[in-house]
Amino acid sequence: MKRFLAIILAGLMLLSLAACGEKKDDVVKIGVLEANEIGMANMSTEEHWAHMNADHNFSPDVELVFEHYNNLSTALMDLESGKIKNIIVEESTANYIAARNEKVAITADKCVAYFSMMTMDSNREVYDILNNAIKEMKTDGTLESLIENELKAYINSDPVAKDLPHFDGARTIKIGVTGDLPPMDFVAANGKAAGFNIALLTEIANRAKVNFEIVQIDNAARATALSTGKVDAVFWTRNAICTACGGESAEMVEGTLVTESYFSDASTFITLKPEK
Repeated sequence: MKRFLAIILAGLMLLSLAACGEKKDDVVKIGVLEANEIGMANMSTEEHWAHMNADHNFSPDVELVFEHYNNLSTALMDLESGKIKNIIVEESTANYIAARNEKVAITADKCVAYFSMMTMDSNREVYDILNNAIKEMKTDGTLESLIENELKAYINSDPVAKDLPHFDGARTIKIGVTGDLPPMDFVAANGKAAGFNIALLTEIANRAKVNFEIVQIDNAARATALSTGKVDAVFWTRNAICTACGGESAEMVEGTLVTESYFSDASTFITLKPEK
């Protein structure tokens, strides 16, 4: 799905540049945070290009080169060094980075990603705990409040690491975090997870009376960590929709269960500002 998003977004961005009379590059290198693609149902490269040509009149003469990264910090270093031209992340993360780096500019585009949690289908009890709590929080307005107070509020100030609730004798569920999508998925300087996802887990823990153990993993290792039992659940992208044409792609891994989405965000380009 990340490659689908990259091509859709890159096409729309380059079309907008052309419409403004700017010269298109023959090669555009785009940084994408890598997901473990084993078992994913993705469109083929030919289908990507057919979609771009049919729905966006995107010229195949422009070569898109996708650089895949295990972590955000390496992608940002390559952006500043000029190795890549853009990085695709969610709007909240792009705003977080732009608030701390005056060299970058951000451009939101026409794809929206929907965030969920994922478990193995053999772990349905954990899935039910997570999914039922998310559904309740969407219904009673708690989720909307968390997004406003524990996500948007941290765009300009770093999230504060907080201890998760603990219930003696309760079940412990291991959750994988990467730290690569602040302020959603964030790891503080002291190594403790913080940000919106921890606020979400805190609310789920209080509702379900379960304990959560945080396990830090690489972004690319989420599906592997889940399938090998290193963690019981991970934060995942459920699907993405191109609002320009209605095209949809789902991030699917065989043998898993994905909860209802708890948050949606526009995919966004991070670029370097032109030198003065």
